[in-house]
Amino acid sequence: MGLNARLAGVLVCLAGASAPALAQSVAEPSDAPVYIESDTLIQDQDADTYFARGDVRIRQEDRTVYADELEYRPATGRVIARGHVAIFGQGAFPQYADEIELDNELGEGVAVGFSTMLENNGRTAAAFAVRRENGTVELTDAYYTACEMCEETGDGPTWRLRADRVVQDTDDEMIYYRDVVFEVGGVPVFYSPVFAHPDPSIERRSGFLFPGFGVSSRLGAFYQQPYHWVISPSQDLTVSPRLMTNVRPLVEADYRKRFFSGRLDFEGSLTYEREIDSDGERFGDEDLRWHLFGAGEFDVNQDWQWGFGVQAASDDLHMRRYDITEVYANETGLLLPDSRRLLSQIYVQGRTDTYYAELAGATIQSLRIGEDDNTLPTIAPLAEFRQTTELGDSFGRLRNTVSTVALTRDNGVDYRRASAGTDWRTQIIGGPGIVFEPFAQARADYYSFNDLPGALPGTAAAEDSFGRFLGRAGAEMRWPFFRPGDTTDWIVEPVVQAVYASEASEAGRIVNEDSISVDLDETLLFATNRAPGADIWEEGSRVAYGVRATAFWGDSLGRFRGFLGQSQRLDGDPVFGTNTGLFDDASDIVAAAEINMGGFTGAARSRIDSRDADFNRLEFLTSYTSDFFTGSLRYIGFNEDLARFGPSQEVILSTRTSISDHWSVVYNLQRDLDLGISRRQEIGLLYRDFCTEFEILYQRENLNIGPLGPSESIQVRINLFTLGALGSDD
Repeated sequence: MGLNARLAGVLVCLAGASAPALAQSVAEPSDAPVYIESDTLIQDQDADTYFARGDVRIRQEDRTVYADELEYRPATGRVIARGHVAIFGQGAFPQYADEIELDNELGEGVAVGFSTMLENNGRTAAAFAVRRENGTVELTDAYYTACEMCEETGDGPTWRLRADRVVQDTDDEMIYYRDVVFEVGGVPVFYSPVFAHPDPSIERRSGFLFPGFGVSSRLGAFYQQPYHWVISPSQDLTVSPRLMTNVRPLVEADYRKRFFSGRLDFEGSLTYEREIDSDGERFGDEDLRWHLFGAGEFDVNQDWQWGFGVQAASDDLHMRRYDITEVYANETGLLLPDSRRLLSQIYVQGRTDTYYAELAGATIQSLRIGEDDNTLPTIAPLAEFRQTTELGDSFGRLRNTVSTVALTRDNGVDYRRASAGTDWRTQIIGGPGIVFEPFAQARADYYSFNDLPGALPGTAAAEDSFGRFLGRAGAEMRWPFFRPGDTTDWIVEPVVQAVYASEASEAGRIVNEDSISVDLDETLLFATNRAPGADIWEEGSRVAYGVRATAFWGDSLGRFRGFLGQSQRLDGDPVFGTNTGLFDDASDIVAAAEINMGGFTGAARSRIDSRDADFNRLEFLTSYTSDFFTGSLRYIGFNEDLARFGPSQEVILSTRTSISDHWSVVYNLQRDLDLGISRRQEIGLLYRDFCTEFEILYQRENLNIGPLGPSESIQVRINLFTLGALGSDD
């Protein structure tokens, strides 16, 4: 065997010797040739030793080892690389050592003064690194950090883990530590005689996760310790007991399972406790208190999908009591819940280029104080089918729709509707750039009601059923004008729409279920059907008109967009409520504006009463971003008659101000201008660098919901990049 052939295995071993990177697998020997470059290459025949000295470089395929000198002993199969050893080609990052000694059988190896980066941007170093024949790696006098170190200033890392001994057990797929010290700024702040966590090369592993902790006026001080159980490669369970000083323990759980064609996700909480108020005082009877949220989504084929969603709680305030807020983000399914009503549903959905179909059933649970669940409907079925046919460039498109819905209540009106309709629309562009869009719609509805209000149940007066036929036609015309300028380009586009609709027959017999919420804005002003559902039909003729203006400047970095418009009912009775902006013959005036000037952005929209020019609604949002300051301000104001579910005037402020390279102050405010109180207020101190994020936050809420009144809390959040996060989110 020649020198190159004998060194082939040695090079592979060198390239795999640093394995914690050490969590990297050892490469197999290669038959590829080995190239050696050095200032001198000497063979000592008496000692049966080869010496390569001076700028040594050994290369095989994509692996390269650099050293000041190399010593190879064929008889013992040992190789020693000394002086500025650098290994490239094993993993994403190079590995360094003062000296490496190992054999050419891919067995044991020793590195002195070892250091490397990991794929998660972490850094590790050790006085000694030993790889045993079974693949186990041991580090002596080692440390780990995700922080950068400045060689110019000599500044150490923000934090690091230092241990006398670290063992990577390849059989257990675990990393074990002995005599661990956690240092912040070079100062020891935590010590543990032993510590262990799953091997970072393993994607999923059972074990304890980082704990959470905090304190609040309602719950007291708490400690939460999650445990993650990997049940199988496709499913896991996280159980998180929470211990609190003011109330009994709470257990939270999160279950996930993935399938080839879908997924399952469930999360919930459970405790046995009395009710509590904002001060943590307990009252009432002891009972099981819980919540369960779940979702499933499954593909039938590339066009069809079915799924379900589960949202349920033992009582109205359970999640607020225990500061469980993230569950409201679980919006899976055709129907979307709000923050104070829970929705459970099952559905089937299909979609192609030419049709859309859905079928669903749902139940609702209220979290609003005083709202009776018996008055909320069970929705079964909710079905719709839409088919679209393209008629060609000159003839537009035709859309046919069939839908049905049934609402059943224990206490209230039972509602059933079936509808079938068609609508047509096309676009014609005239010579001077005029865009003309004619449209037409026709629809047939059938309604059936039981338990109508004001009638004795079971009597003929309590029931009603009927049908109606409806039609609508109209056209929209837009004419954009473009005017370039030296510094600013303008596009001005007048738009006008005329609509005629048939009489809203049988309107007085319909119980409105799907067109309750109407919010007039630019989009709704020119909608063909301005009711969100089928129950309200806007009869007679109307015209809507407005103008859009857009400006660009500064190589299009600056932009302004504005709109002003209104609609006029020419005949027909009003069908929308007095607070919608569409009750009078002349609607509210709709105005909107947006501006973008790089670091500064602003947007505003309003509804102006056409009778007295008062604002029925005014909302604006502005934000500013610079190197030292980031902030946003939002104002929402309503006419008092419109503010049924909240304050008529509210301000939301969010700021972050840098006070140094890494430190900043955050302040958030939600203020009710009607009552003159701050509903939510936060102030905190934030530290962030390349490897660490630290935040201490004071929070106060001024909300009164049942027995839950104002509350205060102090939160501490620590995120050590690559290791995880500590802290609370209450």
